Order: sequence, then C-alpha cells, then structure tokens
Amino acid sequence: MKQRYYYAQLMTGKKKRSYASKAKNFTKKIFAMSGFAVDASMSISHPFIRGCDFKYNEIELYRIQDPNDTISIPYSGIKWIDLYVVARRWAGGGMLIALNVMYNFDLVIHLEHGGEIEVEFPADFAFKKIMEELRPASVPVIDVFDVFVHFPDEKTFKKEFPTYFGEHYHDLAMQYGLEDPRVTFNPM
Repeated sequence: MKQRYYYAQLMTGKKKRSYASKAKNFTKKIFAMSGFAVDASMSISHPFIRGCDFKYNEIELYRIQDPNDTISIPYSGIKWIDLYVVARRWAGGGMLIALNVMYNFDLVIHLEHGGEIEVEFPADFAFKKIMEELRPASVPVIDVFDVFVHFPDEKTFKKEFPTYFGEHYHDLAMQYGLEDPRVTFNPM
C-alpha cells in the first residue's frame, strides 16, 4: 500500500448524493440505537471512508461523513493511472467476513510532481466508461491486468470477473508484488 492510500466508494451519476445521505442517516440511526453520540467527523461509521468522484476536470475524494473534507486531484496534475485488481479480505467481523475475498479495483495515480496516490474501491464495470472519458483529458489509464479486454461487457464482467481472479490472482499478485490478500486498512 502507498503512503497516501484511500479506500473509497466509486460514485457514478446520482449515486453520490443518495448513497452518502443514506449512509449518514443509517449511521445516525445505528449510533442512536446503541447509545453513542454521533459526530460527523467519525470515520468508523462506514467502511467506505471516502467517496471517489471523477468530475470533468478532477478526481474528488471526499469523506462521506463530512463532504467538506475533500481532496481534489486535477487531471492536469496526473501523469497516468495504473489500474490493478487487489484481493481484499476484511479482518474481524466474524468468520464469514474473514473468509470472504472480494476483488477490488486499485488505482495508483502517478502525479506530475512525482508522488503517488492509491485509491481502492469495489470493482465496478462503470469504471470502463470513466476510463474512456479520461482519454480526452489526457489522463491515460493503464489497465495492467486487461480487465476490460477479458470482460468487455457488463454481463460478462458480473458473471466471470470474480471467478477469473479467484483462479489467477495468486499468480498475478506474485508477479506484480501485490498483497495476497490485502487485509490491512489504513484510511486517510
């Protein structure tokens, strides 16, 4: 994991407002039922610490509980983006969660000034459209594992993506030096 790492929910279309507000309201209800005070700056209340929104001129990473806590990455400041797949296993939370492996997208954003930012989010076929929209903005996205070559349409992606990476991820992780699986969680 990079020093500047963010776990996020990819926001597409109208999901942004409805998802964030539902998560915030749900969190308030849970904390109210448990007797805890609700503080908007608390990051433990939802697994997706950040929302990741690809806008017309920048990537915006914002804290779901506090949309004013935002990191903006202008496209003009990005050299390129590497798209990887990473196996994610959540530690704790019971046996079922600990045994379940999810295959997430992991972006490594290479910045003009030499730094890197890593953003992990649940794999979503909608990212293919985002990749296409980034081309005219001169932000190349390198699909390291050829995800969208192997799974060119949404139906194939949903049906075959988890099985394919379940069979091939170990070898890819060894080849590319990825965690196998990633269990750490270091939200910023």
